[in-house]
Amino acid sequence: FFSKSYAPQVCAAHYGCRLGAMKRVLVGVGKALRDTGQAVERMGMRAQDNWIFQEKICRHRALMNLFDQRPKLRPSVFVAPNASLIGNVSVMDESSIWYGAVVRGDQSPVDIGGKSSIGDRSVVLSASVNPTGFAAKTSIGDWVTVGQGCVLRGCTVDNFAVVGDGCVIGEGALVETHGMLEAGSVLPAGGLVPRGEVHGGNPAAFVRKLEKDEIAAIEKKAEDVSMSAKKHADEFLAYSNTYQLREQLGTAFSPRSEEH
Repeated sequence: FFSKSYAPQVCAAHYGCRLGAMKRVLVGVGKALRDTGQAVERMGMRAQDNWIFQEKICRHRALMNLFDQRPKLRPSVFVAPNASLIGNVSVMDESSIWYGAVVRGDQSPVDIGGKSSIGDRSVVLSASVNPTGFAAKTSIGDWVTVGQGCVLRGCTVDNFAVVGDGCVIGEGALVETHGMLEAGSVLPAGGLVPRGEVHGGNPAAFVRKLEKDEIAAIEKKAEDVSMSAKKHADEFLAYSNTYQLREQLGTAFSPRSEEH
């Protein structure tokens, strides 16, 4: 028998499970309807002797839902056309996900702060279990630069940190504020890069302390990457006449227009 205080908790959990199951059923029905519609369209095109549907086209989707979980991006985020954000992923203002990068929040959330960048061909994964006992989500702070070809899984990278090219960071590892990993380093599960230190090697070990000018340069590097992302974003304008509306909005909210 359940106590009176425990009964509402059981009801809430039961309701949450039912709601989640209902969402998954609706997603499945929607997918079935889309597949049916595509099949009917192909039948009609065959009847009209139109075989254009057989042409090979790129069906890549930069943003992909995973059942009821979907990526959440601020409008100023740049996502390269061949990058992939999947599932429970959150990306804050003026961050950038570069070419070939994959951010996959399928097992737990992946949070990326503002002015941060995920380099070309890097992979950011979530984990179902954290060996340290903390939350299994992957967290990347503000003004963080992740280089090319890195793999980050279930780890935490604090603000103003730098992860060099080709680094691997395991579950439960922590790179503290102003921490730096040299290129090609491996930070094992539960590893730590303390504040203001440079670590390198496999496994990563202490190399030296960061100089004051190097600490100041971390923010500038993140700003430079953010500015470069804006230039790349301008090359991928929206379809139809949406780009005209974008330009009008930019003019309307410019400092010059506010003066008038």
